[in-house]
Amino acid sequence: MKRNIRRSIDLGLTGLGIGIIFTAIILSGTLDGQLQLPLTLLGVLLMEAGVWGLSSKLFPNERRYSELRDEGDKMIQLIRELNAAAIAKDTGAEDAKRFQATLERMHESVMEMSKLASKEDDA
Repeated sequence: MKRNIRRSIDLGLTGLGIGIIFTAIILSGTLDGQLQLPLTLLGVLLMEAGVWGLSSKLFPNERRYSELRDEGDKMIQLIRELNAAAIAKDTGAEDAKRFQATLERMHESVMEMSKLASKEDDA
């Protein structure tokens, strides 16, 4: 839900910035240069704020299960390690010790994830 709100704000900022720039261009005959330049600069800044997703800084992500998320990130790293160890084992560059050690750490990580499941962060 908040992701949709942040995405909408980013799109709105980008659209507003583009609108201000077009307004400055369309009204260039009636606006003097001293007003047109700051108006255009404001439009560019708003557009960039939307493009770079600055609303996520104003509305940070509120994860409730960050410890589980961190353990999941560790698991993804272990998957990479397991693959590298398997390739090294299959090519004969290493024996199976690294592969087995990584596999064991993966099992430990799964057990840790089962302990962390449904455990919310302290507020």
